[in-house]
Amino acid sequence: MKALFTTFPAYGHLLPMLPLAEAAAADGASVVIATHESLHGTAPHLTTRAFGPALPALLAENETRSGEDVLGYRSDSDRMLDSTVALFTTTYADLAFDELLRIAETERPDVIIGEQWDYLGPLAAQRLGIPWAVFHHSPATDIDAILTAGAAKAGAQRGLPLPSPIARIQLWPEWLETTPPSDPGLPITSTAYNTPVQADIPAFTGDRPVVLITLGTVVDDLPLLRTAVHAVLDAGADALVTTGLTATPADLGITDPTRVRAVSFAPIAQLLDHAHAVLAAGGSGTTLATLSRGLPLLFIPAIANQPLVASLVTTFGAGLVAAAPDDLATAIPTLLADPDLRTQAQTAQFRLASRLSPAVTWSTLLTKLP
Repeated sequence: MKALFTTFPAYGHLLPMLPLAEAAAADGASVVIATHESLHGTAPHLTTRAFGPALPALLAENETRSGEDVLGYRSDSDRMLDSTVALFTTTYADLAFDELLRIAETERPDVIIGEQWDYLGPLAAQRLGIPWAVFHHSPATDIDAILTAGAAKAGAQRGLPLPSPIARIQLWPEWLETTPPSDPGLPITSTAYNTPVQADIPAFTGDRPVVLITLGTVVDDLPLLRTAVHAVLDAGADALVTTGLTATPADLGITDPTRVRAVSFAPIAQLLDHAHAVLAAGGSGTTLATLSRGLPLLFIPAIANQPLVASLVTTFGAGLVAAAPDDLATAIPTLLADPDLRTQAQTAQFRLASRLSPAVTWSTLLTKLP
């Protein structure tokens, strides 16, 4: 049995799938992860295959294409929507589909498992007649149908209809959806990403609560990060900060190293081991990992589906939203002191733990294969 896992070239798209890939490997399957080589370090114990451009190059090419012909657009929002759809579908397919297809032809997997915003895996599966399953790590959005139409266009350009998945693996829980899906799929539990290698995260001294501040792997708003750190310190807590892969801990300008610890990147599981609460942008993987530990969240969402994720968790009662950086000063004390937030986060933890384990999900998926 061989399984090929495919993903859009971003950490938040790959990391949520790794527990399932590891469960498949533990069951004896030959597992191959296909994504840009910059992400391969997250799965050093699994076989990886490189294809396509890195995310910055993909974004740059897509921006060039979206600016070539803006005549006829009703508004900038229309142009932005079309650009977003092209990023995941037609642009990405033009730059990467042939490479992925060659990998699939060489590996000849028995099943291809693609995360929900990877639209190349299903096209490769269709071309080669390989069963395909989709992995949902994020909530349903208003543009899902538009993205699917963009994927259909990319397929039509290659004479390929979009296939139907043999299974829908559902990491994002139905009780955190505005409208629960009609097909509940296989409800896999959330597992915080970790590695056997321990990251160098200096321990704090004293008994102050620790707030993990993580705005993702691409941090381009250092003023916001600095504001968040100062707000945490002013609230009487210590700050554990991830600066991402585009900034460095030195960029924070830390003046009190006894109360601020900063790392560029570390497995979320190891970061959460130190945390009392989390301040995050609202990526799905970080959010579910945090809830799997029963910790409340404070969101300061900015891009993509982050506002949606923040809204859903806030409605559930396990989080707060800071609409602007100035709101952090009042929101962080509430994050630390409100018992209802922690109770609801612990409720989410219990519900997530009751879902199928990655091992059971994998064995159930195998029964879906023709």
